Amino acid sequence: MLSRRTLAVIPLVFWLILVVIKLIRTIPLVEGAHLLNSMYTLLITTLLDIVSFSFYYYLIFPKLINKTQIFLNTLLTIVFWGLYSFVWVWIYKLTGRAEVYSDFVIVYKSSLGHTLLSMLYAIILRLSVDWFHKYQRQMELEKQNSITELALLRSQINPHFLFNTLNNINSFSANNPEKTSYAIIKLSDIMRYMLYEANGEKVLLEREIDYIKNFIALQKLRYKERDFVKFDIKGETSKLFIPPMIFLPFIENAFKHGSIIGVNAIEILLEVGENQIDFRCKNQIRKLTDTEKNHVGGLGIKNIKRRLELLFPSKHKLKIFEENNVYIVELNIQLDEY
Repeated sequence: MLSRRTLAVIPLVFWLILVVIKLIRTIPLVEGAHLLNSMYTLLITTLLDIVSFSFYYYLIFPKLINKTQIFLNTLLTIVFWGLYSFVWVWIYKLTGRAEVYSDFVIVYKSSLGHTLLSMLYAIILRLSVDWFHKYQRQMELEKQNSITELALLRSQINPHFLFNTLNNINSFSANNPEKTSYAIIKLSDIMRYMLYEANGEKVLLEREIDYIKNFIALQKLRYKERDFVKFDIKGETSKLFIPPMIFLPFIENAFKHGSIIGVNAIEILLEVGENQIDFRCKNQIRKLTDTEKNHVGGLGIKNIKRRLELLFPSKHKLKIFEENNVYIVELNIQLDEY
């Protein structure tokens, strides 16, 4: 966002550019003794223009824009415009550039045009600066809102995952203490990752993969069939950073609604290419119970869709579809500008 110092420097830069333009236009047309006189006149008129510009830029138009004392400030604008021309006449008389009445009239009329032009400069520049300042504030606000929304979405995902995992552990805790102990250790690793690493903006892809492997290991403990899940990783995953927990909702959904009957009933592929990641998750669709059909769900999928929109606007492609009784999720993420 523009600092106050920057906002104050903008008019100075504007006038420096304007003076340079005036010099470029004046110097080639004047030679010899007349050059010094022309430069002196240019200096006087520029200083007088800057005074009127500053009056409007810093005092009058901020109040007009903010709609405070509009009538009074409009009246001051008109009065200043008319009376300031006498200052021009007085300065020109003191410097010997106006000596007779006809000169005074010419200077007065000319000063009206100069003051009006300075006022227009002030209006345009002030409106431009204020607009840009508001635009920056709006962008910052939207950024903060996005950060807040992402934090909220994560807070929804984490309890959702924890709730399901604890239910899984509870399902075999009474009959198999060894499994329970192993599951608690895996859950401890997962929670450590979620609490201390996944709260950042980005995490190492390898740590996210470890997290997914721990999740799959917990899910496998629930079933006798151990080969119903296939998780393949292709490409170089080291030193690559990604937003945390963007794949898990799809994997969790596959376990929740997919069939576990048969080898590779659930297939997960994570492929890293040049500046992109391709994720694919497939699961056999099983027949849902009446309770599951009536259950209001989809929180994880809904949240991850929103996260992807916030994190990778126009930089991701998500496709979810069914084909031959198979539920398929395909996600492509471009990382070149992330």
